[in-house]
Amino acid sequence: MSIETESQAAFSGDVDPAIYEQYRSVSSLAVTSLLLSVISLVMLLAIVLAPVAIAGIVLGFCAVSAIRKNRETLTGSRMAIAGIVISTFALVAGTSRYVYDEYLSLPEGYEVVAFGLLQGQPDQPVPDSALALDGKQVLLRGYIYPHAQKTGLTRFVMVPDFDTCCFGGQPKLTDMVEVRLADPLTVDFSFSRRKIGGTLRVHPDLKKIEDLTGVFYELEADYVD
Repeated sequence: MSIETESQAAFSGDVDPAIYEQYRSVSSLAVTSLLLSVISLVMLLAIVLAPVAIAGIVLGFCAVSAIRKNRETLTGSRMAIAGIVISTFALVAGTSRYVYDEYLSLPEGYEVVAFGLLQGQPDQPVPDSALALDGKQVLLRGYIYPHAQKTGLTRFVMVPDFDTCCFGGQPKLTDMVEVRLADPLTVDFSFSRRKIGGTLRVHPDLKKIEDLTGVFYELEADYVD
């Protein structure tokens, strides 16, 4: 009788929770949330990673919910909460920075122009939307086309992205704007997106330039950011 009583007491459930801790597994959702949150910090420089931050937040909440429902088998709530906090910070800070750069931190006197307005059709390479901008003060956002000279540039080609020039040769003619900086402005080559403002000149007959087929658009720039 005494042996049976001792056996029942040993499995009565009155066990120190610390003993169970070593048998619980870390939630994979919590790990993924934390990993995505770290990646989402790059969103401070690239708004395109916003979906990564959102995924980190969603998975973090899912992890917290799953852990609460399965306390005996899962752990990692702190990791999930850290993922939520970091992803939320990246989303808020990255979005705020993007809105400030794109819509608030703009010089006065320039018409903000998207490269899409410069895109033509096979039968009309230079569209009417571009012709209407000839001689106007505009502000373009884009990247400096890779060039042999890397510093102290006063003349270069601006492109909307690096997809074409880095992976497919010369960009489309309507994706290139020749920029001439007014003295004493200069820029250095980088992979950062720039805001450049000035007077836009449209050349429907294609202006020949060194090392490239030519350009339809020329920007006499007096503002660089």
